[in-house]
Amino acid sequence: MNLYEIREKALKSGRAVFSVQQLANLISSSKLTAKVYASRLVHKKLARRLIRGKIAFTNEDYVVATQLIEPSYISLYSALLMHQLIQQVPANIECVTPKLTRRLPGVGVNYHRIPSSLFFGFERVKVDRDYYFLATPEKALIDGLYLRAYSISTAAELMKKINRKRFIQLLNTIPDKTRKRIERELK
Repeated sequence: MNLYEIREKALKSGRAVFSVQQLANLISSSKLTAKVYASRLVHKKLARRLIRGKIAFTNEDYVVATQLIEPSYISLYSALLMHQLIQQVPANIECVTPKLTRRLPGVGVNYHRIPSSLFFGFERVKVDRDYYFLATPEKALIDGLYLRAYSISTAAELMKKINRKRFIQLLNTIPDKTRKRIERELK
């Protein structure tokens, strides 16, 4: 299998970001062989290296952000910008994940850890052959309040722009301790 065939197979798979192991599974080869292919794909500019052991077949930043660390979804200010609720562009794409907090400035993505019990309230968005996951505006607000990413005045301003009924429905599905803390902050 040549590099162009590997790239085409990867693009048809519906994924855009691959670990060496995922690439090995895709092309039915050993991890060592896949590592060599990944290096050659990057060298020929058919893919780009993101972090050690991960390559992407797309330049779409949002796709890369949610497929690089899985599971994750775009949230906080990045999601609010995408839903056109704010105008200021964040320096990095902000994602949440039940995994560890990580900052990847070389890729332009920050991952914030939330408990698994708060990992919901997002939708899959299709982009050509790829996809990414995006928080609803209401869930982006809840995530930001949980992570204390918004000031009280910012949260109050955002409350005017979102669907309050959906926000309350989502808020009622999270654990009591977290819900009560968020409700106190909104008063």
